[in-house]
Amino acid sequence: MPLSKLKFRPGINRDRTDLAQMGGWYDGNLVRFREGYPEKLGGWQAETFDRYVGEATKLFVYSTADGAELAGLATTKKVYVRGGTSLYDITPIRATFVSTATDNCFTTNTTAGTEGQVLVTIVGHGATTGDFVTFSGAVTTNGITAAQLNLNFEVTVLTSDTFTIQTAGTATSAGTGGGTGITAAFEINIGADSSVAGYGWGAGTWSRRAWGSGATVPAIVTVRLIFMDNFNNDLIFNLNNEGQIFFWEYDAAFSNRAVLLSSIAGAIAVPQKTEKTLFAPTGDVLGVGASEYCQTSTAGAAIRSITSTSTTATVTTGSAHGLSTGDYVVLSGQTTTAYSGEYQITVTSTTTFTYTLLASTTSPASVAGTYAVQDYSGGAFNPMLIRWADVNADVGPKPEVWKPQLANTAGFLFVKEGSKIITGANVRQETLVWTNTSLSTIQFLGTAEVFSLQLLSSDTNIMGPNAFASVNNNMYWMGTDNFFVYDGRVNVLKCPLLRYVFNDINREQAQLVYGGTNKEFNEVIWFYCSGGAAPSTTIDRYVIYNYRDDVWYYGQLNRTTWVDAGINTFPLATSGGYIYSHENGPNDGQPLGAAPLAINSFIESAFMDIDEGEFYMLTKRVIPDVDFATSETVDPVTGATLTPAVDMQVAVTKFPGAATSTTDVAGTTLTRGVTTSSATIDQYTNQVFIRARGRQMNFKISSNTVGTQWQLGDARVDAQPDGLRG
Repeated sequence: MPLSKLKFRPGINRDRTDLAQMGGWYDGNLVRFREGYPEKLGGWQAETFDRYVGEATKLFVYSTADGAELAGLATTKKVYVRGGTSLYDITPIRATFVSTATDNCFTTNTTAGTEGQVLVTIVGHGATTGDFVTFSGAVTTNGITAAQLNLNFEVTVLTSDTFTIQTAGTATSAGTGGGTGITAAFEINIGADSSVAGYGWGAGTWSRRAWGSGATVPAIVTVRLIFMDNFNNDLIFNLNNEGQIFFWEYDAAFSNRAVLLSSIAGAIAVPQKTEKTLFAPTGDVLGVGASEYCQTSTAGAAIRSITSTSTTATVTTGSAHGLSTGDYVVLSGQTTTAYSGEYQITVTSTTTFTYTLLASTTSPASVAGTYAVQDYSGGAFNPMLIRWADVNADVGPKPEVWKPQLANTAGFLFVKEGSKIITGANVRQETLVWTNTSLSTIQFLGTAEVFSLQLLSSDTNIMGPNAFASVNNNMYWMGTDNFFVYDGRVNVLKCPLLRYVFNDINREQAQLVYGGTNKEFNEVIWFYCSGGAAPSTTIDRYVIYNYRDDVWYYGQLNRTTWVDAGINTFPLATSGGYIYSHENGPNDGQPLGAAPLAINSFIESAFMDIDEGEFYMLTKRVIPDVDFATSETVDPVTGATLTPAVDMQVAVTKFPGAATSTTDVAGTTLTRGVTTSSATIDQYTNQVFIRARGRQMNFKISSNTVGTQWQLGDARVDAQPDGLRG
């Protein structure tokens, strides 16, 4: 018999049965298709020596004006900035307590095994177990040194006034101590690593069902996500689930932490809560899902006097004003009108504050007039509201100014389709906004209205707030039951893995779905948590769409975030406490300094037959066609010589539904009664002699050795009819 080429359709199809997919690929892991042929995915290497705390939920890469390449990294517990190979903690501080002369807030013990544990007493600390606190100013206490106490600790809460920390020291005696003037800086509360569905008391809305009856629909407590964008050198980010907006000012020494955007100089009417914050292509910072703009004023209070030096005015009140630095007041009735107007103040004492005049004056106010306090914090959260900050024509974006005025561009609009905004993202020169039932576009008008909102589809949705990726001016996303693309119109993507993926996904963890691109290989990738009998609460699966070749493939990989190459040489992703660079060598790089591991990849065809299974076929010989270019020939750890190789397996079966079980990459049981013939193939292998007889045959290539990179070509097989079926 003449040799026959083993040519298969590119991509993996699992929405047909194995036999119905004859001529195609049915299973695989850590492989891609290039020019129609399967190859092993590139490997990865850890990028940082430092390990982050918590599960990473956002990775955002940008460069500064001085050429620094930075990465903002948010986890369920911390917020970092990566500079070089180091991670710097910029997590905002929620509250700071300073002990008094009578406070010795540390209590040590000498119980065996817990000598390093310290009980901390701080009344009304507001922390939850897992939160972090940094101490400073403590002195050596009962054998535990000051250096061991003045650190960042994860706390275990006992009561509203007490918690424990675990130090590296050993107490030599039991008792209280620590000294006076100890500062305890508490970081913002941590969030959940995964979403949790509850059916019990307190899990759902009050009065949903009769008293004493169980809930039938779970209430979802979602994972903490953080959304990031940059403003020039600086970062803006917010917590999901109606969270606050924070601002981190770039510091080359990475010595500062993020603060509330509403606390920086000039901040006015910043939304108290947003679902997601991002910069539009025009430079406007958007809050999609936001607290409504609300302005209230107190009754006017009398001023005793106003004096000034140059442009700094000093107000003295008749009684304690109760204000804080950063508050806004409206001054009226002053004689010397230059003193009147709305100003942000700096408190200098309980009865004085200062503000900056628009023009210099040295004359005190002859009539001091009154002041009223402006409050912009009372707006209720509206899940369908979009607000944006000012953009000044001379200085550019002003992300701290959200008060709509005739003299600025701040404003708001409402989305009508749906009941809750899920997320927003930029593509082309517009911003897309998804609700739970629709997709709209925000476009810049350049008029007094600033932006307009146009409905694109009232019949679409998105799996989670990070389930999108943009490439080549197109936006791709995973919906709750389909994949979509926006290329000027909203279209459904035909996917031969549709049923397989959506039957496998853990929908309770939909918020964790993370989309990204790998432009070098024309890929859009989504990472998700698998479902099934034992659903995963951490990401362990991916599905890839190759938009150039219009093919799909999938596999197993734990990556919680992804950023394409661009500023960075390689795509970056996060897993297990580390940032990894992908398409970087052929191996699993592990943390820096650790020996690399092999990557277990394979591709397996669907079964094929002769004359629709009428005849048995006898397979006697395979002539492989495997390219090992870019493989390593020297072990990076030992220096030993490597011979890159793959394993080839030819399997035959008599019936498609035989009883012998095997499992695919996702752990799904496949009922195949197979007889296999295997051989190892390297670059020197000319042909492989086998003997396999059955009605159907399939073909599998796999590798699990360090240094191996492979691409499959057109193998040829010597197979011939071998009698009719019995």
